[in-house]
Amino acid sequence: MTFYSSIAKAYDQIFPLNKAQSDFMEALFPTLMDKKVLDCGCGTGSLAIELGRRNASVEAFDLDEAMITKAIKKCPQALNVRFTTNDLLSFATDYKPDSFNLVYCLGNTLPHLPSLKDVAHYFNEVLQVLKTDGYLVMQIVNYDRVLNDKVVELPTIETEDYSFERNYIPEPNGVIQFSTVLRDKQRDESFTQSVPLIPILKEEIKNMLSKYFTDIQFFASFKKDAWRKDSFHTIAVAKKAPGHTCKP
Repeated sequence: MTFYSSIAKAYDQIFPLNKAQSDFMEALFPTLMDKKVLDCGCGTGSLAIELGRRNASVEAFDLDEAMITKAIKKCPQALNVRFTTNDLLSFATDYKPDSFNLVYCLGNTLPHLPSLKDVAHYFNEVLQVLKTDGYLVMQIVNYDRVLNDKVVELPTIETEDYSFERNYIPEPNGVIQFSTVLRDKQRDESFTQSVPLIPILKEEIKNMLSKYFTDIQFFASFKKDAWRKDSFHTIAVAKKAPGHTCKP
């Protein structure tokens, strides 16, 4: 069982839809009507479904089959939203080049990649499928804060049925072990697991994006609060520059 398969049943309670995210995406365009959107690492699909309700045409993928199974069950049939399994490092071959107006990856998904080289490779995949002047959006935990302040835990998430405890354990090689305890309050059961994360700093993101993207902006929240070193999140928005269609 993968890390996210283990929390699939609780996912929508511990990570409910944040409509500030869909408002943020919608505000990038005069209208979402006829806009093509790609959700990379969609989880159980709540945001993809919400953008579909706002008239976008949405493709969404996740590596975890349990997440995709749940997303498909949730999705109303009338919506123009399609879910599939795919990989952040190889998805571009499954979509038409230069076909999406917006590609996003949220929820601290990118730090699950093995290295910064792989993060740069993900941006390369985005480059291939994004239209010129289309938008890339990404959201991660603010690792500038995590490293500077030596953060060892994130706030525990409490819902009616679940408790989700999250700890950061730094390793000598710079990797952070993300150690979690999911407690099912109704069944009185706990599931403990740990996955490695790579801390990605704001300047590293900027350097990776600046070669092929323009109008790069950073925010602390989806309400467009200014990014600071002590912000909880790092959100980046960028536009694909003209002349960058193919994989370098």
